[in-house]
Amino acid sequence: MSEISKWLMRKNIRVMFGAAAILTALVSFYLYHLCHRIFALGFPISILIFILGLYLHHKLGRIAFINELRSQWGKPLKTERHPERIKNSYKSLNLKIEGSSEIDDLTWNDLLMDDIYRLMDRCHSSCGQVMLYGILRQPIINESVWETRRKSIHAIQSNRDFREKLQLILHKLGKQNKEQVERLLTEELPEPPKFWLLLEIVPYISLISFAASLLLYTLGKPELFAVPLILVSAISIINAAIRNKLRKGITSHFPSIGYLSSIINAARSISTLSADDLNDQLKRLSEAYESCRTINNKTFALNLENVDPFGLYTYINVLFLIDIRMFFRVVKDINACRNELIALYSLIGELDALISIASFRDGYPSAVEPVLHNQARELELDNMIHPLIENPVPNSISLKGKGALITGSNMSGKSTFLRTTAVNVILAQTTCITFTSGYRGSFYRVCTSISQSDNMLGGKSYYLAEAETLLKMLNGIQPDIPTLCVIDEIFRGTNSRERIAAASQYLKYIAGLNALTMAATHDIELTDIVKDKFDIYYFAEDVSKEGLVFDYRLRHGVSPTRNAIKILDYLGYPEEIVSNSNAMIAGEEFISSH
Repeated sequence: MSEISKWLMRKNIRVMFGAAAILTALVSFYLYHLCHRIFALGFPISILIFILGLYLHHKLGRIAFINELRSQWGKPLKTERHPERIKNSYKSLNLKIEGSSEIDDLTWNDLLMDDIYRLMDRCHSSCGQVMLYGILRQPIINESVWETRRKSIHAIQSNRDFREKLQLILHKLGKQNKEQVERLLTEELPEPPKFWLLLEIVPYISLISFAASLLLYTLGKPELFAVPLILVSAISIINAAIRNKLRKGITSHFPSIGYLSSIINAARSISTLSADDLNDQLKRLSEAYESCRTINNKTFALNLENVDPFGLYTYINVLFLIDIRMFFRVVKDINACRNELIALYSLIGELDALISIASFRDGYPSAVEPVLHNQARELELDNMIHPLIENPVPNSISLKGKGALITGSNMSGKSTFLRTTAVNVILAQTTCITFTSGYRGSFYRVCTSISQSDNMLGGKSYYLAEAETLLKMLNGIQPDIPTLCVIDEIFRGTNSRERIAAASQYLKYIAGLNALTMAATHDIELTDIVKDKFDIYYFAEDVSKEGLVFDYRLRHGVSPTRNAIKILDYLGYPEEIVSNSNAMIAGEEFISSH
């Protein structure tokens, strides 16, 4: 934007041109009366000045917004979000993405996906926020669907003109405040009253009565003039009572209907656009819009009262019950077109979400697209990092048929590595990008057991909760698409003897299913039991008087060190505890005072 444009925007161009128009009109009026009638031309000139001001304000505002979009592209967006509302909207709409598999709440929370979502969310609309959440919750497991997603994201990345036009439309749509259009589309709406037909007739009686009153007055029959007016007055009193009673149960839906109208208007504007590799979505959006367009003709009347500065519309509503009648007509249309409206919502949301993903991808130029296939269980990740970690240490792993059992001491990086792997698998199948230098793998369903906890209110112990989760993991494995099973500290909630026995048999059993399992453990004994079915890895560390030193590097083999007692010593535990613990481990006799 030029310096002149910036100066005009700072000074509020509408005010400047408005003031110039008023001044021109006043000068013209003064000169018209004092000098010559030719100065009457100043009045149309003042109107043209005002119109020019409006045009320039709109034009420069558009330029300013596009410049802001370009400067913001590829960067995280600081905006207000309502995570619970987004999650509830997603669940209530029951949005299903073709060729995908939904990850459950435990896996979502285990992998801190809310934080990934916040990093990725650059959406302009509420529809986009909900659909972006849905995209991350449903990794694609079908190659052709994934390829369509990849091409769509590329189309948005490469076609800046289309993208910016779309962003302008979505920005105008905006985000909901108190509105909850998702409830409007999924919940049961108020039914019209039993005397609905009468409500449709009464306004016409009022209109005819007005006309009759004017006609009688024109015909010079004042003695009959008041009769229709009395009827109108009686109808108005009855209408006011009916309106007050009915509005109590329906006005809460008015803002949501207003946002629904904005969605339909946005669909109309978007349907005029075109872009390669997005024409299928745009065609489906246009078809859904054609089915819903008539709703907009009825929604306009519902919010006029809020923008009427004089309150005249309230009196008109009392006479003709416009808002009540239009509301129930709109409800009838919503019930008839519910599926089409949900499709419209999801298609607009998908386009907004794809813009957000494209911006996210462009913000990480070093990230790469994965190579995915439907062959045997395979996962190769080179120099993998986690997008939420500052200054991460990259790690690589290659699994072909066998799973991975990872050992290592506390805080050495096992849990982070498991999360990093699972997050990259999900991003590969949702956003078509990975935080690696190279990714090759099968399509996977993803299931984790990382952050178990006691359930005091539910009466479940840590071990019981974990056992139920691991059983659910087993039962969720399907023969068609492999499952990536990620388990941190398997069966940690019970004693070591039973833990090792149960964990070894569980890992052997799951290795025979259509799953690729990555598990972490402190139990070194497990490595020897399952080494035929799992590749063994470990993380190492060094604990000294100076502190704990971790390099967070994944290595092949079994961890040669343990650090639990070293950490106690580092923290300053009594020498007796530290030395006697070491003595027990070394097999020496432990002497304790009683």
